[in-house]
Amino acid sequence: MKNNIIREKRRLAFNFKRITPKIVRSLSSVLEQEVKDVSSKKDFYILYSVDTEDSSYESQSIIIFDENQTVGNQIVKKINMKFYTLDYSKNIEVQIVHSINDENLENFIMVSGDESTWVNGILVRLTGILNNSENQSKFYFQYGGWMLSVLWLIFIIEFFRLIPFDKINSNLVAFLTVGIPISTMLGSINLHGYFKKIWPTIELQMGPSHFQFASQKRNKIQWVMATIIIPILLAVIYDIIKNYVS
Repeated sequence: MKNNIIREKRRLAFNFKRITPKIVRSLSSVLEQEVKDVSSKKDFYILYSVDTEDSSYESQSIIIFDENQTVGNQIVKKINMKFYTLDYSKNIEVQIVHSINDENLENFIMVSGDESTWVNGILVRLTGILNNSENQSKFYFQYGGWMLSVLWLIFIIEFFRLIPFDKINSNLVAFLTVGIPISTMLGSINLHGYFKKIWPTIELQMGPSHFQFASQKRNKIQWVMATIIIPILLAVIYDIIKNYVS
C-alpha cells in the first residue's frame, strides 16, 4: 500500500560558533530522549560518529562523547549524530564540522517527521542548545581582508616616504620599488589565510587545552596587537597626518 503521508522537513545551517564537549553532549541528549520515547513502540536507527585527524569512530551510544573518549583526548574534525525510525516518521540529524569557511553549509540541523509540532519542537530544542554556545567573532571574517589591506597601504606609504631613493643605486631602487610592494602584498595574503584559520567559522573546541591551537594563537595575536602593533600603528598614523598637515 502506498504511503500518502506528507512529512515536514526542516534544515537549519549554522555558523560562527565555538562548540565544546558540553554542547555536543547536550545535543546528543535530545536524540537519546527520542530513542527512549520510541524504543518500545517502533524500530529505530541511531548512530554517533566522530572524525579525528587520522581516524573515524562510530557508536550507538553517547559514551563516544565522554571526556575520556575521543572528544576528550584527540583533535576532532567532524561530529555527526543521526536518528530515525524505520518508518521515517521521525528523523533527526546534526552535523558539526570544524570549518575555516563553511561555504558548503556542512554545519546543520535537519529534522523531519509526520507531525509538524514534533518537528518544530525538536528544532527549537536543538537550536536553543546551539544558541547557548559561545559565538565565534565575526569581526575578522568580515573585516580582516580590509584591515590587512589598510595596514599594507600604510606600510607602503611610509616605505616610499622614508627611503632616500635618490641616494640608492638604480638597480636597488628598481628592486625596492617593485619587489617590496609585491612581496609585502603576498605576505599579507598569507597572513590573511593564517588569521582565518585561527578564527574559523565553526570551531570544535575538543580535547585537552593544549589541543586548542586556534584559541591559543588568538590569545597570542591579541596580546601582540594590544601591546605592540596598535601602539606602533597609531604612532605611524600620527606621523603621516603630522607630515601632511605641517
